[in-house]
Amino acid sequence: MAWGIPEKLAFTPKFILRYNSGYIAIGVDGELQKIDSDGKLTGEPVKPFPTPIRSAVIIGDRLVATWLDQELMLARMAAIDLGKEFSEGVNRGELRVRRSIDKSIHPSGNDWSHVLDAEPIALSGNSKSFSFVLWKKGVYNLSVNSVENWRSPEPSWPKLAKIPRAEDIVATVCDDEVYEIWSKGGGVIRYDVVSGDIINQEVLPIDGYLNEVYKHGDNYLILYNNSTIALLKDGNVQLNAKLSGPISYAEWCEETHGWQIAGWRELIFVSSKEHKRISLQEIAVFVDAKTGFYLCNDGVWDIIDNKKS
Repeated sequence: MAWGIPEKLAFTPKFILRYNSGYIAIGVDGELQKIDSDGKLTGEPVKPFPTPIRSAVIIGDRLVATWLDQELMLARMAAIDLGKEFSEGVNRGELRVRRSIDKSIHPSGNDWSHVLDAEPIALSGNSKSFSFVLWKKGVYNLSVNSVENWRSPEPSWPKLAKIPRAEDIVATVCDDEVYEIWSKGGGVIRYDVVSGDIINQEVLPIDGYLNEVYKHGDNYLILYNNSTIALLKDGNVQLNAKLSGPISYAEWCEETHGWQIAGWRELIFVSSKEHKRISLQEIAVFVDAKTGFYLCNDGVWDIIDNKKS
């Protein structure tokens, strides 16, 4: 691929996903736009559904996403073929008058779509399936064609039951073998992603509340509610570090064996041996550890300049 620094986005980005032809940019109001391998924007940004996208994953050539509007108390889950052009959905006003299930409006251009009867808390995917949690309903794993593979009750951790909100689910991570659910109080439950069988369940002895968890192989990056991060490997803390604020995105860099982090007006590289920081004027939304490209919330892309660290 002949990567070039991508063009500026015309909307405020929420997060970025990679796919086989480049990136998919997702906006804070539910916008979608493709960015090709030359960094060129493809078409105009569109909203297949007039509410924000809560979470999204790419499996093969499909985008699987959840749309949530808490004011209207409605949620959707749908898959969109990335081989086709995105199409514009209805305006928000139509959602207010089409509230019954039989008249429900769905994201435009979908391969399949479902009305959700509870809030989708988290969504994670691997190369074959995706898993998610519905609030007070349970845990589900589906194929990319929307066939249910298994379901399980919503997890609980008896040791955390008396601690306020400690059982709240804050993150899920998934690979081709294991699906993990993490709670605010350090509870973690691991499922065999194929069968749905519980592999193990535990409460880690953490110092504080969790906000985010990222995983690559047996390497974990954990963000606490006080903007402190910890690197975990084989159950052991390798390093603690203080950030300026929350994390928008983080990914493992195989070449340097560390985490590249898009943070609050900063880019961070952290490993068991190294900790680098680059100050930014804007809030970083995404960083590509391989190319060095990063995106800020003003829609502008740039490339990491290590001389500023």
